Amino acid sequence: MKIFDYATNKTLHDVALNLTHEEAVELRDYLDRLVNRPEIHKIHLIEIANNRLDKEFTVALEAA
Repeated sequence: MKIFDYATNKTLHDVALNLTHEEAVELRDYLDRLVNRPEIHKIHLIEIANNRLDKEFTVALEAA
Protein backbone atom coordinates (compact mmCIF):
# COMPACT_ATOMS: atom_id res chain seq x y z
CA MET A 1 0.00 0.00 0.00
CA LYS A 2 1.28 3.44 -0.93
CA ILE A 3 -0.33 6.55 0.48
CA PHE A 4 0.86 9.92 -0.76
CA ASP A 5 -0.15 13.55 -0.99
CA TYR A 6 -0.97 14.66 -4.54
CA ALA A 7 0.18 18.23 -3.93
CA THR A 8 3.63 17.33 -2.61
CA ASN A 9 3.99 13.76 -3.93
CA LYS A 10 5.32 12.90 -0.48
CA THR A 11 4.55 9.54 1.12
CA LEU A 12 2.24 9.65 4.12
CA HIS A 13 2.65 7.08 6.87
CA ASP A 14 0.05 7.90 9.50
CA VAL A 15 -3.35 8.59 8.01
CA ALA A 16 -6.87 8.52 9.39
CA LEU A 17 -9.90 8.35 7.12
CA ASN A 18 -13.16 9.20 8.87
CA LEU A 19 -16.25 8.26 6.89
CA THR A 20 -19.94 8.52 7.48
CA HIS A 21 -21.90 5.29 7.11
CA GLU A 22 -23.11 6.46 3.70
CA GLU A 23 -19.54 7.26 2.59
CA ALA A 24 -18.34 3.86 3.79
CA VAL A 25 -21.07 2.12 1.78
CA GLU A 26 -20.16 4.20 -1.28
CA LEU A 27 -16.47 3.33 -0.88
CA ARG A 28 -17.30 -0.36 -0.47
CA ASP A 29 -19.37 -0.31 -3.66
CA TYR A 30 -16.63 1.47 -5.61
CA LEU A 31 -13.99 -0.96 -4.35
CA ASP A 32 -16.19 -3.89 -5.33
CA ARG A 33 -16.38 -2.55 -8.89
CA LEU A 34 -12.65 -1.86 -8.94
CA VAL A 35 -11.81 -5.42 -7.91
CA ASN A 36 -14.33 -7.12 -10.18
CA ARG A 37 -13.80 -5.09 -13.36
CA PRO A 38 -10.16 -5.20 -14.49
CA GLU A 39 -10.70 -2.45 -17.06
CA ILE A 40 -11.25 0.00 -14.19
CA HIS A 41 -7.86 1.01 -12.85
CA LYS A 42 -8.79 3.63 -10.28
CA ILE A 43 -11.70 5.25 -8.54
CA HIS A 44 -12.15 8.79 -7.29
CA LEU A 45 -14.38 9.83 -4.43
CA ILE A 46 -14.83 13.57 -4.36
CA GLU A 47 -16.52 16.16 -2.21
CA ILE A 48 -17.78 19.39 -3.72
CA ALA A 49 -18.14 22.54 -1.62
CA ASN A 50 -19.20 25.94 -2.94
CA ASN A 51 -19.26 24.53 -6.49
CA ARG A 52 -15.58 23.57 -6.23
CA LEU A 53 -13.69 20.35 -5.68
CA ASP A 54 -12.97 20.40 -1.96
CA LYS A 55 -11.63 16.91 -1.25
CA GLU A 56 -10.59 13.96 -3.37
CA PHE A 57 -9.74 10.41 -2.40
CA THR A 58 -8.36 8.13 -5.10
CA VAL A 59 -7.82 4.37 -4.95
CA ALA A 60 -5.84 2.67 -7.71
CA LEU A 61 -4.97 -0.98 -8.18
CA GLU A 62 -1.32 -1.72 -8.93
CA ALA A 63 -0.54 -4.12 -11.74
CA ALA A 64 0.09 -7.62 -10.44
